[in-house]
Amino acid sequence: MTTRLKKVWALLFALYFLAGCGSYLPSRVPFVQPIQEDEEVKISREFRKEAKKRLKFVKNLEVERYVDKLGRRLLSVMGPQPFDYRYFVVEDSELNAFAVPGGSIYIYTGLLDRVRSTGELAAVMAHETIHVKGRHMARMSGPDPVSLLGILGAVLARGGAGAQAAGAVGQAIAVQRQIAYTRQLEMEADTLGVRYMAEAGYDPQAAVSFLKVLDQERVLNPVDIPPYLMDHPLSQERVANVELLIRSLKPNRPLVEEADPIKKIQTIIRLERYEADAVIAEQTKNLSQSPKNGAPAQLLGMAYSSKGMWPESRENFERAKALNPKAPGIDRDLGQLYTRIKEYRLAHEAFERAVSVEPKEPLNYLFLGDLCEQESNLSAALDAYLTAINLAPLWSEPLRRVGIVYGKMNRLGDAYDYLGRSDLLQDEDEKAIADFERALKVLGPSSPRGQLIKEEIQAIKARKR
Repeated sequence: MTTRLKKVWALLFALYFLAGCGSYLPSRVPFVQPIQEDEEVKISREFRKEAKKRLKFVKNLEVERYVDKLGRRLLSVMGPQPFDYRYFVVEDSELNAFAVPGGSIYIYTGLLDRVRSTGELAAVMAHETIHVKGRHMARMSGPDPVSLLGILGAVLARGGAGAQAAGAVGQAIAVQRQIAYTRQLEMEADTLGVRYMAEAGYDPQAAVSFLKVLDQERVLNPVDIPPYLMDHPLSQERVANVELLIRSLKPNRPLVEEADPIKKIQTIIRLERYEADAVIAEQTKNLSQSPKNGAPAQLLGMAYSSKGMWPESRENFERAKALNPKAPGIDRDLGQLYTRIKEYRLAHEAFERAVSVEPKEPLNYLFLGDLCEQESNLSAALDAYLTAINLAPLWSEPLRRVGIVYGKMNRLGDAYDYLGRSDLLQDEDEKAIADFERALKVLGPSSPRGQLIKEEIQAIKARKR
């Protein structure tokens, strides 16, 4: 970390403790030079490390990939990017999302619970991506640490009275600063965000739809204002501008017509909260009312699977497949279930169908690799995991699986190398160094791979200074 970056973080924590003790916080602090893009990457990385200590993240692979896939689709139409974007889902009931300079974007489950379509989530994520891409925090008047205080305060607000005070001060500063810049920065994020989501194939009307969700939230909860509304003040002018922009758009590609997986994702999040019994009751009722609708059957299959009730899960997944062969990820669901009950032939057939429908979905190959591992077909498992890595190079899980498989094959140099790469993507620098050093002992420091690993270790240690 550079000396200037250390000063930035020191100032952040100093401001936090001042706020926590109830001390007077001046309206402005000494001028600090705007941070450079390489420092934004460092801030993003350091923030991720702190967030891991303070926030609870949803680790479900389907949820992770859903949000990442949406983000990558938006990025694909935005041109070259200065950052490697990373997406995280925070288990928290607040209606909130925020972006950290350097490309880390956080989506709260409270937001996922409330959106009514993937298009609405795309509108939020496009908006947040523009804030990062446009370096909006650096363009705001005053020093960047004040802007970052609002973000850091939101993280520290889980840690007690002093931290809550810091969060309140940070939000107050954010609101005060937003008033002067809403028209410029929020308009830019709205305008470009809507344009890019439309170009990516999402219905831009979903942006207006989500703004109405926010407006309804404000009406229903006039005292407890959602954090997202504090950071992104809503006005009739803003809604009108988005509606005007949409009327001027001429989409150059068909809108996304595939089945929307949002209900599946929302159900997974509920199951992560141990709400399986409630889901079963609701979806059983829905299925009885609409017996030819495959969606309730699929959600029932998921709920029964979370409880280890394999026969009931199988019955409902197979029913969902028969009623709606194009249900989101139904073949992948079946493949995982068949793997669990050791119906390996049926599992292979299900994953083959899943791959034919979504050949670029890394989840299909990850779960196929798990099937092959259970069959002790390590070379096939390795091929599947490596394909997942090629499709999602910033996803740590396939790298970890490859490391494990290489370990089973007694290729320890490769095993530790891939485990180290997985550690890096999880911002576990010390673990990464330890694994790389183990790999180096096996591969030899003078080997071509050894030279690359040495350089990686040196780079990690250098950025820690």
